[in-house]
Amino acid sequence: MGRPSQAVLDFMEKYKIDSDEIWEVHGATWVVKHKALERVAVEQKIEFDRPAMIETNLKDGIVAICVFAKLGDRTEWSIGEASAKNCKNSYFYAMAEKRGKDRCILKLLTAHGAIYSEAEADEFAEQPAAKRGELPKKDAKVIYTKLQAEIQSAVSRDQLKVWGKANTDRIEILPEDWRDILRLQYEEKMADLRQQEAA
Repeated sequence: MGRPSQAVLDFMEKYKIDSDEIWEVHGATWVVKHKALERVAVEQKIEFDRPAMIETNLKDGIVAICVFAKLGDRTEWSIGEASAKNCKNSYFYAMAEKRGKDRCILKLLTAHGAIYSEAEADEFAEQPAAKRGELPKKDAKVIYTKLQAEIQSAVSRDQLKVWGKANTDRIEILPEDWRDILRLQYEEKMADLRQQEAA
């Protein structure tokens, strides 16, 4: 998994999106959970008007609706569609609503195109850790231990920064909680080195 762009990181910070509510698919496409977008919509006071039904053909499994949303004096609309061709479940109305609403939310937050909703496509569904390239803990322990030792062996902030950039891929294959611990250890070591260099 790559590092999110600054736009994605800014979005996460501004709207308090947790790291387990967003993930990468298809190499650089970032996807956020529908429930996170709904939470943000409530917090930002995004209002939705009644949707316009464009097509409702359950016999052929096709639903398309137009969703209208407002944030302050800004308005957006988007089409939410679901059919047997782009949806693995049979809840076509619910999926069409989610897709339309999520697109409107992202447009109003000026993030559509940089971030997508998990509801937009089935292939955006969050993958199990094994499919994302994370190792199980039993296989990651040796790497994790080495990374911890390498952080502690750094003798300058510059050296630690170079190490951090060079080891992104190694860190990303670790389980999420271990990645969080390593990042904390990295920050603590950086603070220690800053004090040493100041003295």
